[in-house]
Amino acid sequence: MILHFQAEAVEIEETELGVLVVGFYTEENYLMIQQSLDEPDELENERRGMNAYHIERDDQSFGGYGGVRQIILRRDSIETEFDETGKENLQCNGVKVDFPPDSTDFELLAEKLRLIFGDSLTVDES
Repeated sequence: MILHFQAEAVEIEETELGVLVVGFYTEENYLMIQQSLDEPDELENERRGMNAYHIERDDQSFGGYGGVRQIILRRDSIETEFDETGKENLQCNGVKVDFPPDSTDFELLAEKLRLIFGDSLTVDES
């Protein structure tokens, strides 16, 4: 199953605690991605299973670290495809979120998602 919804808000925030948060929200659904901006303690994070971004949808019980096989950003949508870890954590095969093209700074959104996902991100600017 691919969860699909229309976002009412797109938010990009860097918190005081050094966490980058990218979120797509409605009253009933959300897709939120978090990435620490601090220099990681790689060994400690790996030991705790926190050596990647955190992604969740709709509730904390549908989330976890890592799990995205591919992510595609378009001017009016974002689409994720999960690997086995993501499917288990988020209880779906992927999430597609549509949003109004003027709801966010597309270049900033692409930059922040590249920081999180690197080569797993495809940006379609057409």
